[in-house]
Parts: sequence; structure tokens; C-alpha cells
Amino acid sequence: MTKTLLSAISLLVLTIIHHIYGAAIYATPWRHHVALIALPVILILIFTYGIYRWNPSSFVSRISMWIFIALTFLIPVGWIGLFEGGYNHVIKNALFFAKVPQSILEQLFPPPTYELPNDLWFEITGSLQFFVGFYTAYCLFRLWKDKPYGWKPKGK
Repeated sequence: MTKTLLSAISLLVLTIIHHIYGAAIYATPWRHHVALIALPVILILIFTYGIYRWNPSSFVSRISMWIFIALTFLIPVGWIGLFEGGYNHVIKNALFFAKVPQSILEQLFPPPTYELPNDLWFEITGSLQFFVGFYTAYCLFRLWKDKPYGWKPKGK
């Protein structure tokens, strides 16, 4: 569970840095909204982790584990890893460097929400979100598979 928490927090911090940087270089202050979402998610993940670690066999701990799993799956893995990192950066960069016509790129990635690759740091940190998200998904899968949160049949 600790690896899942640390990888999810790492991904969310990377995303905050990436979006603050993007807001500055592209003069798009609306990118700051990610920090307003990511910071509370980090706090909730830490809180639910703490509740579970405090007393893993209690009903409240099991509920906190389910919240932890669902939130990690939805925000760091799904929204940040797959969508933000995967679609918004990895796929965009792959299509751009494969010389897909600009008209198609602009349909798939319309400005001003998207920027075609023109800043190395922005694209590296954006793409890195996918790979950290993939690792977070792996850690989450292992957590799910090992089921450390009290759902084992009695007598085993």
C-alpha cells in the first residue's frame, strides 16, 4: 500500500509542477486548476492510508481502503496517467513526430487547450505522467491482488 501511495503522490506532484510550468510558459492561468484538484486528492489519499494503517481490521479501515483504491484508480491512474499523460502527451507527441498533418493534429488536440510540441520540458514532464501513472496502476493492481484490507474468508 505504501508504494501505491508514494507513486500516486509522486504522480500528482509531477502533474502540479507540469501544469504550473505550462500555465507560465503558455500564459494559460486556467491550467492551475489541476493543483486545486491534486492537492485535496493527495490529502485524502494520505488520510485514508493513515486510517487503514492505524487499525487495518476495523470496518472504517476497510472503507478507507476502498476509498483509497477508488480514488487512486480514478484520479492518478485514469485521469492523470491515461488521459493527461497518455493521450495529451504520449499520443500527441507520437503523432506529431510521425508527421501527421497539422489539420488532423488540431482536430485531435484543439488549441488553446492543447499545445503542439514546442517546449521540451513541458513535453517530457507531460509524457512522464503516463509512465508514472503506469507504475501507479501496477502498484494498485498488486494492492488489489494481495487484498490486505480484511476481505479474506474467515478461517484462512
